[in-house]
Amino acid sequence: MKKRLFIIQGIIQFFVGIGAVICGVLFILFPSGRLTGMPLSLLEGSPFSNFLIPGMILFLVNGIGQLWAGILSFKQHACSGHTLAVFGIGLIIWIFMQISMIVGWHWLQYTYFFFGVIETALAFLMRKKLAEEWQ
Repeated sequence: MKKRLFIIQGIIQFFVGIGAVICGVLFILFPSGRLTGMPLSLLEGSPFSNFLIPGMILFLVNGIGQLWAGILSFKQHACSGHTLAVFGIGLIIWIFMQISMIVGWHWLQYTYFFFGVIETALAFLMRKKLAEEWQ
């Protein structure tokens, strides 16, 4: 069961990480959002004039961070549950921040919010399983 949890969390982290790296790079290279189909008007009322800073955060935190956490999961590293919790909660916060700054919902936001919830739940399940093993 424990090995299966590591594999599931690693797959989710790689899925989220790869998507975030790709979108983050597109926002960094093209801060106007034209390649992603995101008009700058979505940022009205936000502290950002273009997608450069959000793209950098997306690339580093949800991209590189999730990929790093996924590697720890596949290696079944002892701290992978903690990193999973951090990045799962981070993904939930990222989506909440998007919603508070951008008007409207998109199906991808529902999807990634769901992944954040799953990551966080898996982290607590993993912690419980590891604690049972140590006793």
